[in-house]
Amino acid sequence: MRRPPPLLLLFFLASCLPARAQQPDSAAVKKRDEASISGTVVTLAGSEPLRKARVLVQGTADRMRMISATTDPGGRFEIKGLQPGPYQLTVSRVGYVTQKYGQRKPTDPGATLTLRPTQELRDLQFRMIPCAVIAGRVLDEDGEPLPSVSVSALRETYDKGKRNLVAGASAETNDLGEYRLFGLAPGRYFVSARQENWRRGVDAGEEQAQSSSQGYARMYYPGVADRSRASSIAIKSGEEIPSIEILMRQVLVYHIRGHVFNQVTHRPGADSYILLLPKTPSQQGDFADSFTMVQKRDGSFDIHDVLPGSYIVTSFWSDQGKNYLARVPVEVGNADVDGISLNITPGAPLNGRVMWDGQPALDKDDLSIQLGTVDNSLVFHAPARVSSDGSFSIPDVSDGSFNVVTFGESEDCYIKDIVYAGRAALEEGFNFARGSAALLEITISSRGARVQGTVTDEDGLPAPGVYVALVPDTEARRARHRFYKSITTDQYGHFDLRGIAPGDYLLFSWTEIEEGAWEDPDFMKEFIEKKKGESVSVQEGDTKSKNLVAIKNATTEQPKQ
Repeated sequence: MRRPPPLLLLFFLASCLPARAQQPDSAAVKKRDEASISGTVVTLAGSEPLRKARVLVQGTADRMRMISATTDPGGRFEIKGLQPGPYQLTVSRVGYVTQKYGQRKPTDPGATLTLRPTQELRDLQFRMIPCAVIAGRVLDEDGEPLPSVSVSALRETYDKGKRNLVAGASAETNDLGEYRLFGLAPGRYFVSARQENWRRGVDAGEEQAQSSSQGYARMYYPGVADRSRASSIAIKSGEEIPSIEILMRQVLVYHIRGHVFNQVTHRPGADSYILLLPKTPSQQGDFADSFTMVQKRDGSFDIHDVLPGSYIVTSFWSDQGKNYLARVPVEVGNADVDGISLNITPGAPLNGRVMWDGQPALDKDDLSIQLGTVDNSLVFHAPARVSSDGSFSIPDVSDGSFNVVTFGESEDCYIKDIVYAGRAALEEGFNFARGSAALLEITISSRGARVQGTVTDEDGLPAPGVYVALVPDTEARRARHRFYKSITTDQYGHFDLRGIAPGDYLLFSWTEIEEGAWEDPDFMKEFIEKKKGESVSVQEGDTKSKNLVAIKNATTEQPKQ
C-alpha cells in the first residue's frame, strides 16, 4: 500500500485535530444547553388569571443561581436561560400562600425540578390559595383593651426531633386592643400575646425593683401562660376568624438581677446588652422579650417578668467591629435570682486546620468554618476562611462550649472527625478557654456514600415532591443529628442522597409528613418496629440504589383542645 506524501499527511492531521479546538467554548455550550420554563398562575377558586405574581427559579445545589419573572395580565410567565440541573420553583403573590412546584397542599415540601439540556417545560399551572386571617382583641383581667401588645400566630415545627414554635405572622394591637394576623397558610396555629418592653429592666428604679411578683408574661390563647394548656386554632384557606380574644392576666413572675463588668474597658458594663434565652429550643421564639440595654452607670440590670425555667443570660458588647460576650446559666424557680455577675472579657483566637480524607472537593471557591454553641446560646463570630494550606483562625472567641459547622465543601463530603486539644469533639463539642494554644483539627472526607433511587406510590406511579429520609439503624446513632439525611423527590420521583457517613441505615419515604419528624423517636417508633424502612448499609465511596414505595399519610399534626 502506497504511503501518502508527508505534506498530504500533515494536511490530513491538521483537518482532524483542530476539530476539537473548533468546538464551541464552554459559554457557547452552556448557551446551547439552556432550558426554559413557562406556564400560568391562576386562583384556586374560579381559575382567574393572577397578574403580578412572582415566579422564582433557584438552584438547589447553588442557591445563588436564580432567575425570576412576573406574570402578565393573563397570568402567564416564561423563564429562559436556565442551565440544566436541579431547581426549586416558587410562586408568591400578596394575599396568597406562597406555593412550591410539586406541592399538593401548603405543608408539602414540593418537588425538585430537574431540568435537562435544551428542555422546554411548558404549560405549568399554579393554583394559588388565598391567605387566611386571625383577628381579635387583647384584654386585661378587667376586660380593658391593651394597646401596643405584640401578638403572634405560631406553628409547630420540628427542630432536631423536638417540637418548636415558629411565627407565621405577627402584629401589634392598636389603641382599641385590636390585632389582625394576615398572610397565613391554612393549618393549625397557637396565638400568643406579649406586652413588649424593649427597655425592660434598663432604668428600673427602686419602686420597680421592689414590686410584687405579679406581672404580665407571654400568654397563649385563650389566656394561659403554660403553652401545653393553650388551645390551637385551625384555619382554612381564605378563612378569616375575627373574634379571638386573649386575656392578659398577671401571673407569678420573677426577676433576674445582676451586674455587667467590662474587662476590656475596665469599667462597669453600661451600654452593653443583655439577652435572656431559654435553654429549651422550643421556647426560642420568646427570646426577643428579654432583650435589653444596660444603661445604669454601675452596670446593673434587672430582667423582670420571668417565668420559672432554665435560661442563659448573655451580655454582649461591640467595639470597632469586634464582638465581646459573656454567658451565665440561670435557673429560675419560685424566687427572684440576684447577684448574677457577667464579665465581658477580650476574646482570643481559636486556631485550627482542616485535613482531607480523600481529594479536597469544594462546591465554592472557599471553605469556611463557623462556630455554634452547645448550650443553645448565641454566637457572634463570623465564618473563618480556610487557607490553601488548610489552616484557619477565628478571632476574638469567648470562653464557652462550641461545635463546628462547615460551608463550601461538595455534596459528597461529610465531617469525619473533630479533635480539640487531643480530645474527640465530633459528638459532644469542645470547651474553649482563653490562653489555650490547642488546635482545632477538623477532618473532612470527600468520599461520602451515595444512595439514589425512585419513589412510587401504592399504584406504582412515580411520587414527586415527597420526602425521603435516611435514618440511622441504631438507637445510639439516632440521637446524633449529623447522621440523618433527607431530600425531596423530583418531578420523576427520583432522589439522590449524598455525603453519607459510613454505617447502617433505614430508608423511608412518606406521602405526607412534617419536615424533620423522622428525628422524633416517638414518631418513628412504630415505623421502625414494624420494619417499614428499607435497610441500607454503606461504606465510604459506596453508591447504592434503592426503590421505595411511599408510606401513606404519616401526618404528625395533633389537634389540641
